[in-house]
Amino acid sequence: MSEILERYKVLVSFLEKMLGPNYEIVLHDLKHNNGEIIAIENGYITGRKLGDPLSTFALQTIADKKYETSDYVLNYNAKSKSGRLLRSSTLYIKDDNKELIALLCLNFDDSKFLDLSEQLSKLVHPDETLFKRAQIDNKSEMIENFGESVSDVTQIVLEEYFRNNNINLDNLSASQKQTQIESLSQDARLAIVSKLNDRGVFLLKGAVNEVASILLCSEPTIYRYLNRLK
Repeated sequence: MSEILERYKVLVSFLEKMLGPNYEIVLHDLKHNNGEIIAIENGYITGRKLGDPLSTFALQTIADKKYETSDYVLNYNAKSKSGRLLRSSTLYIKDDNKELIALLCLNFDDSKFLDLSEQLSKLVHPDETLFKRAQIDNKSEMIENFGESVSDVTQIVLEEYFRNNNINLDNLSASQKQTQIESLSQDARLAIVSKLNDRGVFLLKGAVNEVASILLCSEPTIYRYLNRLK
């Protein structure tokens, strides 16, 4: 591990002590550990631990090379595995050559503060408070989702693709899901692989094997799709 990342590991601990238990602070090593978490505080907020992979948002931002024109991204929406809304920010850590080597991520669980603010607001503007709460509850755009493994992250992106293409797997049995996936055309599989590639999923170690297993095809088939996309 580089000296600079050792310093950031200290920063992770420092930020947790300064900001308190409602902030999860995470450090991902992109240079030596395939993006895995190398330092984390208050991991209970998203249910993650050391060694867990990059989130869907982190994969997307790396694939899009957004770090080339920005040093950080602030206050985007995220969702914990338990369904809680989070406010998140990410710092792009670069070396002297401007190469991205790590991500420092903060995920703020402000649910307690929102509840307290709502209780106070109800005393003054009850109708307005109910309207704002409905807006929050109905907000569907979730930018970031968290997973504990390559399989988790891959499943998140795959299920999103299925939903967007009117393929509902939620209420199907295991055998029905298998039949649905087996019926996908080659073009559909290529489209799925293209979407996963755009989202940066194949930056994760073991992703090709996971995707092949889920799409019920071989690893060479996935590699052929990736070559076609190039």
